[in-house]
Amino acid sequence: MELIEATLKCRYAILKIASRCNLNCTYCYVYNKGDKSYLLQPKKMSTEIIDAFINKAKEHCVLHKSKAFTFIFHGGEPLLAGKEFFEYFVEKVGVNFRDIDTEARFTIQTNGVLLSEEWCELFNKLRIRIGISIDGPKAYNDINRIDHSNKGSFDNIIKGINVVKNYGGIPLGILSVVNVEIPPEEMYDFLKELDVTWMNFLLPDGNYDNPPEGLGLDYSETIYADWLISLFDMWFEDNSNRLDIGMFRSLIYLVLGVEVAADEFGTRTTDALVIETNGDIESLDVLKICGDGFTKGDANVKNTSFDEALNTPLARSYHLSHKILSKKCQDCVVKDICGGGNLPHRFSSENKFDNPSVYCANLYKLIIHIQNKIISKLPESLVKESGIKELEYNKIE
Repeated sequence: MELIEATLKCRYAILKIASRCNLNCTYCYVYNKGDKSYLLQPKKMSTEIIDAFINKAKEHCVLHKSKAFTFIFHGGEPLLAGKEFFEYFVEKVGVNFRDIDTEARFTIQTNGVLLSEEWCELFNKLRIRIGISIDGPKAYNDINRIDHSNKGSFDNIIKGINVVKNYGGIPLGILSVVNVEIPPEEMYDFLKELDVTWMNFLLPDGNYDNPPEGLGLDYSETIYADWLISLFDMWFEDNSNRLDIGMFRSLIYLVLGVEVAADEFGTRTTDALVIETNGDIESLDVLKICGDGFTKGDANVKNTSFDEALNTPLARSYHLSHKILSKKCQDCVVKDICGGGNLPHRFSSENKFDNPSVYCANLYKLIIHIQNKIISKLPESLVKESGIKELEYNKIE
């Protein structure tokens, strides 16, 4: 694999402010994919760790002259940290960042079960954007997104979504894990009924040691691409729909030559760090699927700068994941769009990350379909001028 020289920086901090969750989703990479390191974490991030982290974040922003820095509250379930946590954190950032030229932005990713009008009042006051996870209609969501008594979470999630919508004024997005058992038409109707303006899809987490279901022995089956293609076509042709689907938008931009920073696609660096409740600085949290303790190292906000943390071997592998590609990816016609896919999905015990994504065939087929769809809508003169070409999908060998 190619050695890349690059100066890395952090623009997003994923803060594991609570290490426990009130749900027990079957596919969760934190609790149910083999990594048990959460058991060693404090249940909640302390003010000592908050203070040390904010100081390190400010130091990093000043050093790199950052125009914006995003704090992403995550978990576990971040609402378990309590309202006082958010009051303290945002106030502390305001005090520390007011003398530097960096805009502080805040967002939270929650399962939505605990949301109330009081939480909305707080998030509105603190200007915290809300993301809520839900995996489709009730019959499908409640297969995987269950609580510790094996009860489905759908009704409580919908209640939380409606609380935010009825409160008004708080940006709201939806996150869903792809479930190919849901008929695409049913999923699309569900998304329209939710009446939100932004959502994104995630592919189920897996790699060569623990592959996602349905890929076949040679990973050539394209059930995920086929599902997403059906959904894309409905969304793309629906002029009445105001829903922005992040995965599709990113791929359209990349097809048109617009750079996108994302874990899943593109050629740019991925500029995030994860901060655990004890202050440990790690790279991408989903890398936990690669093995128990896989993400663990010696970096901590008490004694490590962000720049030092970014230059650990695993962090560099993650941040440069769209630039350091396997030989197969380097020779691929869609590599500048795919970027090799999400790093955790490339892992195998034998070759580490020196593999294409386990979803390679699916990404290839989806990208080709979207590129050809875009070309079909462009004026012929523009297609000729740009040199963009329709591609033919052949099953990857």
